[in-house]
Amino acid sequence: MIDLSQFVTDREVLVPIVGDKFQFEGKKYKVKSTEDSWYKCILNGNKAKIIEPLYNFFELEKCHKPVKGYSYNNSIIFHNFDSAKRKWKFQISKNLLFNKSQSFSAIKAIVWEDLQVYFTEPDYSNFKIFEIKTAFDEKNNLDNLKGITPELRTLYLFHSIERDQLREMERIHVEELEVEERLEQERRIMATVRGRLQITFSRAGARLINYTISGKRITVDWEIIGFRHQYNSVIDADTFKIIEAGYCMSGEDRKHNITSMVKLAEGYDEDGLIYITRN
Repeated sequence: MIDLSQFVTDREVLVPIVGDKFQFEGKKYKVKSTEDSWYKCILNGNKAKIIEPLYNFFELEKCHKPVKGYSYNNSIIFHNFDSAKRKWKFQISKNLLFNKSQSFSAIKAIVWEDLQVYFTEPDYSNFKIFEIKTAFDEKNNLDNLKGITPELRTLYLFHSIERDQLREMERIHVEELEVEERLEQERRIMATVRGRLQITFSRAGARLINYTISGKRITVDWEIIGFRHQYNSVIDADTFKIIEAGYCMSGEDRKHNITSMVKLAEGYDEDGLIYITRN
């Protein structure tokens, strides 16, 4: 049998490794556990060995023309939408692997043969991005800037929408905290008899004037806001059900709670039918 191993030579390549795997010239390789990034590797047959991480992308860009664009979080917005769609059928943006740039930066990347986009380095030749970023930071629109491409407008728009969404989320969060704080305050107040009476009468549209407790009975003086009558009622201290409403309810007092007692008194008073039974 002929030994073909003598014809297999080492080959040095520059590749993007993700999850300890990479693809090169249509073939997939696996390496020892390492961090996702660009590496120099040696290929020998079906085996691959990492030499070192890749820091200088000049060699890589001699073999693979970089695509330019702008970072939007961990996505790239392409510098030229039409070119990206024509070459790779990409839309205006795509997930950006190995991203090390801050959002709203000009960047370079490589579209690999697996059709994933891998960050390489900042694009220091792009100065227009600084005008756009300044306008964004100062909350100015782009109307007075010249040479603004559709791609730059899209970058500005995406970040503006995100900023508005964050502000809305912060506003909602603050409102939720305020509501929660009020509810917590109410819970603390409701833990006391006075607090429970005040809040219950207030929610029904009435005002607690005074109260006294005797055993399981609470005698309360109250009035409906905007009406002339004052009432003296007796309620159960445990259930807050009505024992005596203090006005004629045709013997139906014990079927009511504070809220229904107040609302019924309001209706009677408006119709001129109220008849006070307790003072």
